[in-house]
Amino acid sequence: MNEILKCLMTFATEILPVILLGIIFFALRKNTSWKKFWLVLGLLLPAFVVFRSVQWLACKNDLEMAIEGLFLLALYVLGAFIGNFFKTKKVLYVIAGSVVVLLLFLAIKWLVYHDSEMFPFGEIVDEPLQDVELKMAQNADYEIEMIQEDAWWNDTRIMAIRERNDSVFYRATYRMCSAENIDDDGYKKWTKPNIDSVQWALLSPEKSLIAKSLKNSIEKYKQEYHSDLVWDGYSVDVSLKDYKRKTSRRLDLSNASILGMQGAMVIEEMMFDIMPPRETFTTLSYDKVSKKCAEIENARIQQIEASRNSK
Repeated sequence: MNEILKCLMTFATEILPVILLGIIFFALRKNTSWKKFWLVLGLLLPAFVVFRSVQWLACKNDLEMAIEGLFLLALYVLGAFIGNFFKTKKVLYVIAGSVVVLLLFLAIKWLVYHDSEMFPFGEIVDEPLQDVELKMAQNADYEIEMIQEDAWWNDTRIMAIRERNDSVFYRATYRMCSAENIDDDGYKKWTKPNIDSVQWALLSPEKSLIAKSLKNSIEKYKQEYHSDLVWDGYSVDVSLKDYKRKTSRRLDLSNASILGMQGAMVIEEMMFDIMPPRETFTTLSYDKVSKKCAEIENARIQQIEASRNSK
């Protein structure tokens, strides 16, 4: 059924428009006083197609594209032949009807196939758990790790939760600046904030219920798509290690709210409901943190440059 629908959409959006153009130009040529004008306009398209087909064949030796061009030309000629049979002078009705039909099919195609014409949002990575990771399970059923930070990897909150014997435990920490990750060449690389030294604590019953719903949402999350490019914003990374199933799933959900990704925003909302508020870790506003981190990074880069100049 899906293949039939795909063929129908191909006909509606790639074949039908060429036929309609032939019908419209030659119906206008037959039923208006500007016969020569519409004839010249109607011949421009096939002339261009013939030129491109010869170019593809002679210059690029692309037989497939040349054949495709000639196929489109044949469709156009078919439309022109049909257009010559229109005897009504109400050509505007023919044009309006053709445009409405074309727009209708384009709308159907967008609703059915728009995902394939857009960019995949974020990233979904599914992998088997390694033996080293399984040894770190400590009898837990699963572990979820959540990281939220800005586009420069500053103002980072990280939280991990584990469920064991129907009890959910958590640990969380905060990293204000990531300037220490600038190497001697002046490049900044992402590293995970150190959370291993933080002790596990029992999560409240209310947040434990959210944590279990979060696990379910991460497991069921499916690829979303978008058409926008975001160069700035924030970063959200969620990973699930299911120790019973021995599987791992990592989701990059950065800028979900900016792009309006509904599925990712549901996961993001639950994540923020579980995580300790930002004010738990720092009393500084985000702007002050951003300014402070920029100063630290500039000082680090100046130190690197001074070290280079001294050699």
